[in-house]
Amino acid sequence: MTTSSLPAPPTTAAEQPSRGTGALMLTLAGGAMIAGSLLYVAGMVTSPPQDSPAAADYIAALGRDEGRTTLSAVLLHYGNLALALAWLAAPALVRGRRGRVPTVAGALVSAIGLVTVAGFVLFDYWTGAIGRELDAATALGLFEAVGANAGVGVVGLLTLFGLLGPVVGYAGLARAGVTGWWLLLPVVGCLAASAVIPFSPPVHGALALVGAVAPVVLGRRMIARSRAEAAVTA
Repeated sequence: MTTSSLPAPPTTAAEQPSRGTGALMLTLAGGAMIAGSLLYVAGMVTSPPQDSPAAADYIAALGRDEGRTTLSAVLLHYGNLALALAWLAAPALVRGRRGRVPTVAGALVSAIGLVTVAGFVLFDYWTGAIGRELDAATALGLFEAVGANAGVGVVGLLTLFGLLGPVVGYAGLARAGVTGWWLLLPVVGCLAASAVIPFSPPVHGALALVGAVAPVVLGRRMIARSRAEAAVTA
């Protein structure tokens, strides 16, 4: 008795392996991480200069040039928003248990904080408007009255998550072997420097540019992982 092997039926287009949705989303997240960091740098560089950290000078600075205030606010808003969404995909780079908890915790805290910052930046439009439309004393009084609201205080506190979350996230990724520990240096260094140096758009823009090294490296790592997974399924 003889047997003959029948040729396998041709694979239809629907059955052919394709790039997974997860890999595609990781590519988009990597691009958002890079674009968001660069938008943030641009937003810092275009921020209106102010004479001092005092609230009155802050109001005057935002009210002095409506176009510059608007440009900076738009760049910072979408920069922070892109970074927030991108961070939610960062834990996908961790394959084992090592570093998983701090990466997930850092990603969630970063997303919450950066989204809060993105919303809080829109406050600049209102601040600039009262600086232009009202006399200095009235504008300052209204600004301080709004700032004293408990809800505004909570929002201001949550914005700190956008600063601390990435530090935890990068530490978790380094622990997992996804990135090197050196990536924490520009993050922590620029964070500390920006806290002690009086605000200046060129100086803080330069600090933001140095700090952008970390998200750009992470974004490239996301894209590389996505391409590697796509190559396996091809």
